Amino acid sequence: MKMLLFFLTFVLASAADDGCPELHPPRVVVRHGDPVSVNCTTSTDHSGMGWVAPVDDVPNTRGVKFLTWRVESLTIWDVKPLCYANQGPGKPQCRERLSVTVYNPPDSVSVSSMVRMVEGSRYPLKCEIQNIAPVQNLTVKWYKGDTLVHEDRDYVIEDGKSDREKAPVNVSSTLLIIPSRADDGAEYSCEAELDLGAEGPQPPLAVKSTPLNITVHYPPVIKEGNVSVTVPQGGTVSLYCSAEGNPPPQVQWSYRDAENVRITSSWSISTAVIREASSANEGVYNCTATNRLGSDTTTAFVTVTSTSNIASYIILPIVIAIGIFLCILITYKTNKRRGSYSVIRMQQIITETNGAATSLPVANGTQN
Repeated sequence: MKMLLFFLTFVLASAADDGCPELHPPRVVVRHGDPVSVNCTTSTDHSGMGWVAPVDDVPNTRGVKFLTWRVESLTIWDVKPLCYANQGPGKPQCRERLSVTVYNPPDSVSVSSMVRMVEGSRYPLKCEIQNIAPVQNLTVKWYKGDTLVHEDRDYVIEDGKSDREKAPVNVSSTLLIIPSRADDGAEYSCEAELDLGAEGPQPPLAVKSTPLNITVHYPPVIKEGNVSVTVPQGGTVSLYCSAEGNPPPQVQWSYRDAENVRITSSWSISTAVIREASSANEGVYNCTATNRLGSDTTTAFVTVTSTSNIASYIILPIVIAIGIFLCILITYKTNKRRGSYSVIRMQQIITETNGAATSLPVANGTQN
């Protein structure tokens, strides 16, 4: 490594000693139509120096240490200006070529989809980039919302042009997606980024498309509805059913004929109202949501209770509760009488043991 550095230093020093020109800066990046200016300098005597360029060249000039190549509006895409210095008779002419990159931001960037999308199928999104240069510095970026999902350098250059083209070209990039119902309404966009290195715009020049809002079609799914309901005879009850899908599904209740059932339906929602319910209204009610991609069904069961049944439901628990209360009360009083007798009898036994046969009075009980 040290030997290599020494050799490069020696070569550069020799070139400078020989009067070979140096460019400041050695590389330029300029937007198409903008001005550009570069100095060519030499540190030793020469018999003349100049610029050779397809536009605004500088003729051979003696007695100067630097010459400037200046263009007020650079409109040539592939330009390779060269600065030279003549070292005199018997010596080679020293030359230094300037690296020039002429760029053009795209005139437009747009993303499109040619078909309506159905959940679970594969679809292409196309990004079209118009008049961008140089194409070899282009990266196409795809976004879903604000999230970067793909970077593409394998894009298609239209009109059969090469990826080494200096002049502007039209480019297209394709992103394949498999949308789900969660993607309905999602926004996709693409961005053309020109990374022209340290001499170019910082951060790299980027032009983003207007977002494309995608529509995803999917079969309906019932989201909410009754499972089973109980209504007293003569009462009113409502059955509710809603669904989601795209296109919006038609939701409808189906049931056996009854004049006292009123159905109110709109897209995605249906309500069945039963008024003055009777036994004829008992049974299964089906709610079905349908669109052109499919259907979904849920079932609700309606039970109508009679007035006698309602009375039994109310009275029976009360009778049972009263019976339990009476049993507890009787048990409590019986246990209380037995306890009092036991205490009096014990006192009588103690008295007889002490030699006194006098009977003690019995309270709260009868001695046997």
